[in-house]
Amino acid sequence: MELSTTTKVRAKKAGWSDELIERLETSRATNQQVENLARGALSEGKVSGWLDFLENHPDNPFGSAPFNIFKTPAETGLKAVPGPDGLRLRDINIGSYGVVPDQWDLPNDAPRGTESTGQIMAAGYSIFDKAEVWSENAVDLYEDAIKDRWIPATELDWENGLTDLPEELERAGGQICTIYSNNGLVEQKIIGRWLEEISYGFHEVKLFLATQAFDAGRKVEVLRKRALINGGGLGQAPLGQIYRGWYQGLTFTDMLIALNVVYKSYEVALFESASEWAQTDVERDIFALIAKDSRRHLEYGLGHLDWYARYKPDAERRLNIQFLRAEAALVQEMRLSTTEREALIVLMAGGVENLQAGVDQLKTLRQRQYDAYTENLASINFDRPTVHPGLIGQIKDPLEGGIVAVRAVSQN
Repeated sequence: MELSTTTKVRAKKAGWSDELIERLETSRATNQQVENLARGALSEGKVSGWLDFLENHPDNPFGSAPFNIFKTPAETGLKAVPGPDGLRLRDINIGSYGVVPDQWDLPNDAPRGTESTGQIMAAGYSIFDKAEVWSENAVDLYEDAIKDRWIPATELDWENGLTDLPEELERAGGQICTIYSNNGLVEQKIIGRWLEEISYGFHEVKLFLATQAFDAGRKVEVLRKRALINGGGLGQAPLGQIYRGWYQGLTFTDMLIALNVVYKSYEVALFESASEWAQTDVERDIFALIAKDSRRHLEYGLGHLDWYARYKPDAERRLNIQFLRAEAALVQEMRLSTTEREALIVLMAGGVENLQAGVDQLKTLRQRQYDAYTENLASINFDRPTVHPGLIGQIKDPLEGGIVAVRAVSQN
């Protein structure tokens, strides 16, 4: 077998002697095998050892292995350097591996930095545009989520952190846990629905969204445990008006505006205020932990919104429509979900003896939530010329919508 000129050049570049090249040509090795071994820059001693294997084991089927492991278009020779927090995803995004294309052109599960061989089986992805999903902070938020993971079963003081509460406070706390546990179930479902649509070229986003789905599941777990451990039980299911905003999004960005920007701004502000109205140490710890989780989701939503607005023409004018729809769903939930409002007022008042104090604190909370929301948008210079007036209405009158749910009653 005579080696091709290209293969001989590769062999010489790998430092192989003329004697080794001559021995290769008189062996049963194929040109493809030799070319691939030369690509791998194996030492002359290793190649000689391989030739000994061929001569001593002529019937071994692995003697015909083509060594395609050395035939790769990927960049080699790079060495990632761990940072002070260990080897993070950002540390390995070096050289060509750190380049995320604006358009991903592979429909299968091939990871970024590899090349598909043979026939390609499409994986069913529908999102190939970087601007539709990207956020510069996704790579770090994923690592933060992994680092900050916590275990509800063992990291909360279930035995000593709870006290017997008056019936109305226990029921009110259980009601809040029921509502936001339910929200976590729906959040997990909708994130999972979009996760499978995002192509593999944007794996940092897919990894982060997987942590959000897990965070949502953990929120379900911990709030359900709190509702059931102290005798109060679960409350009424939430109204679910807010879910319309999450599901009505026709694109991933539309969904993210409703869930990770509008809703999460309000959710984070609520959970972070829990130190003022939570009744036990366990509850304060729970809401502090899930507030930290939800803030990561919010930061990804804002980061994506910033990226999208910069790289999509006329984005702000189009997205303002989706913002109004998402805000409208949130307003409807606050106006019509009387059980949540009632539970918050009882908790904030510390009982049923002075409910006006709870109403006043709810008004303060609505102002805090609104301010947090608008400040979040301002932090990325996203202009909202018209915010849904119902958000202001909830500040002026937190009981807007009525004390009890109104139902149409047929007259016989």
